[in-house]
Amino acid sequence: MFSVILYGRNDSHGYNLHKRAAISFNALAEVMSDPDDEILFVDYNTPEDHPTFPEAIHDTLTDKAKKVMRVLRVRPEQHAHLKSKTHLVALECQSRNIALRRSNPNNRWILYTNTDMLLVPRVEGESLSDILGAVPDGFYQIPRFELPEMLWEAAFDRRDPADNLRKLRDWSVRFHLNQVVHNFMPMKYDALGDFQAALRDDMFAIHGFDEEMVLGWHCDSNLAARLALYRGRVDTLIDKLFGYHCDHTRVAAANNKGRQTKMNDQDRYIWDVSTPYLPAQADSWGWPDVTIEEVRLDRETSYQRFTAGLDAAIAPATVPYTTTSLEWQLYDDLTYDLPHTLPFVCDQVLTFPRSTSVLIGATRADFVTSFAKAWKGMGFTGTLLVPDECEGLPSDLPGVKRGPFKELINQAHLFIFEFGIATQRPDEPVRCGRLASPVDEKRLKMLAKLFRQATATEHETRPTGRRLPRRFIGVNVIYNKYWPLFTDHVGANINPFCSQVLAGIPREDPSLRGKVLRFRGRHAV
Repeated sequence: MFSVILYGRNDSHGYNLHKRAAISFNALAEVMSDPDDEILFVDYNTPEDHPTFPEAIHDTLTDKAKKVMRVLRVRPEQHAHLKSKTHLVALECQSRNIALRRSNPNNRWILYTNTDMLLVPRVEGESLSDILGAVPDGFYQIPRFELPEMLWEAAFDRRDPADNLRKLRDWSVRFHLNQVVHNFMPMKYDALGDFQAALRDDMFAIHGFDEEMVLGWHCDSNLAARLALYRGRVDTLIDKLFGYHCDHTRVAAANNKGRQTKMNDQDRYIWDVSTPYLPAQADSWGWPDVTIEEVRLDRETSYQRFTAGLDAAIAPATVPYTTTSLEWQLYDDLTYDLPHTLPFVCDQVLTFPRSTSVLIGATRADFVTSFAKAWKGMGFTGTLLVPDECEGLPSDLPGVKRGPFKELINQAHLFIFEFGIATQRPDEPVRCGRLASPVDEKRLKMLAKLFRQATATEHETRPTGRRLPRRFIGVNVIYNKYWPLFTDHVGANINPFCSQVLAGIPREDPSLRGKVLRFRGRHAV
């Protein structure tokens, strides 16, 4: 019957986003009753090394919410061509159009709302599907009623949407919540963007939202102005439905910082609108030629992919724990526990596109073999690129391509550099004063050279069409002599020793090299 279209990203937009959104997702699913109903969430521009927002909160969602939700992931690289035009990291019009293009064609209605709304049918037991199925064709809005933060944050159980809706029916009367705020037409009510129901056919006819609106605010008002022209009127569902917004204005978000806020031009996009159509984007709205990844929370999860990869690469431990040491005299010891470290490496790559190609510079053959097994087990299809300059590494593994470094670097979407010692045996104790052999030193010297070259030339060696910097993952680069090398060239967080993994993008300021990680006594500062 209807597709709900929402957007966002895995960040902290506004106050207590995770709880507000879980409350809303679950409540929206609760009022769905048609088998074609769906929630389309466009996860726009979440960093590559993060899961999508719904994946991050999946444990707080009901089974029904997970079943009806489709997550469409727009990668940072897909947003990069718009970065110079906007201060915003998530774009509303592009997001809503991407979802509209990919919405279920069986659904008659498209509902635009946001990730902090609860919709309460006025007749208890009636669903929103029932309501929309019975009303005539048109364009519908409802007023937004505010819900004080204390009520939704302290009193709502995010996984009990039925009880939350019952509470709202009680609170609306007890606490006088229902105040209708009228606006200038075609915005029938204030904050109209929290409920606009339009026919799917109408949205296609007028070419979706206006994708020229990239500065924030008034996207919903522009749509209302255009649909009012197309339909000839704006109708209301206030006699059938109430909508409640989880207020979160104590902490300013990107779009409500007072005079600092950049807005789309009101005259151009509201008052001077004279046609419902957008001929300039008639063939391009919603990015029809762009492949958008889809995630389903009721199917294979990131956790399942992660554990499948590790199960394919390492066996369970046979002892309750292992030990290592941070003794200063062991600073030159490059031995490390591969089965312990591999999960932290996989954790760094899991959220990247499955087609990602990774350049692996390494010294230990067992690292490449183990990572290749995990890579395949996690469902990745991209090629593992291993430079010929890295001697002693396997060349006959499925999905591994060998070649000269200068040829492979242009094909890489991601880099892994592993600084171990090739002569370490699998059963050898780690960090017990083991020094590198001449063979190890030769291979480490070459690896350091390739690492410096990769970071120094990252910009000019990007694959054709790529705009954003590529990420570097360093393995065995904490509390040893390759710690300063990695952090001088890569802007990485300083992680605890236990993971043995650092990651980031190349530093743009070469003057920082040699100054990032210094030592005072026996401690890094």
